[in-house]
Amino acid sequence: MNEIVEKIIESIENDTTGIWTKSWIGQGGLPLNYASKTTYSGFNILSLLLMQDEMNWTTSQYLTFNQIKKIKGAKLKKDSKSTPVFFFKILEKKEEKNGVEKIVKISLLKFYYVFNLDQVEGIEIGSQKQENSDLNDFVNNCDVDVRTKTEAYYSLTDDYIGIPSINMFTSVEAYASTILHELSHSTGHKDRLDRDLSGKFGSKSYSREECIVELSNMFLCNHLNIKNEANQSEAYIKNWLVDSLKAEPKLLWKLASESQKIFNYLLSLQDKQIQQVA
Repeated sequence: MNEIVEKIIESIENDTTGIWTKSWIGQGGLPLNYASKTTYSGFNILSLLLMQDEMNWTTSQYLTFNQIKKIKGAKLKKDSKSTPVFFFKILEKKEEKNGVEKIVKISLLKFYYVFNLDQVEGIEIGSQKQENSDLNDFVNNCDVDVRTKTEAYYSLTDDYIGIPSINMFTSVEAYASTILHELSHSTGHKDRLDRDLSGKFGSKSYSREECIVELSNMFLCNHLNIKNEANQSEAYIKNWLVDSLKAEPKLLWKLASESQKIFNYLLSLQDKQIQQVA
């Protein structure tokens, strides 16, 4: 994992427009497993999109070696190198203290390897299913008050999103990624995911929240097939992230996990709305 984090740090340091460059926006949605149709999550989204960008792969779909072997006519291309996918395995261990035995759960980081479909012969790569949800419907389904203001922000005190009218933005994509950014902030409210939003501008907690939201915005833009053109991040946030990752490489896993919670929560509201309509 450390090697991948180093690559991510290098990519962030070389980026001049914000924390996450446009090139990180995957072609055709979030990375998923071709066989199971399961979408990868959290840190794995970052690592797989990074490799896709680095290798100029045209698809965000992946297979394990064993899955490739089970597909008739499929064959791994010569000299293809795999990409790791990480997960935590929970182990239970018995411990005794003061004569009392208890079960302690230990998280063990594990990984397995996958190959991009561009590395596989004998599989006709169809277009990956893309989300066609209307942005307005997506935002409305999240049941957060949106008000037209001169600046983009989320008000924790009054629980609403302020955003300029769409004609004030340079593009529809810029408007979309900005409102998704603020929508991600709104999930920190105590009645939603209850994150710490008390950090002041320039503080560690403020920078951490901005990084989490930037990642969430990236996940959402990929899911909705929107190019992320917003430049929400100040230079100090970028510097804070790089310095923090150098000191604690696993921090990116933690940040991505928080972003995944936001992504999952907002998607659950879409499903809930569909069920109510049905």
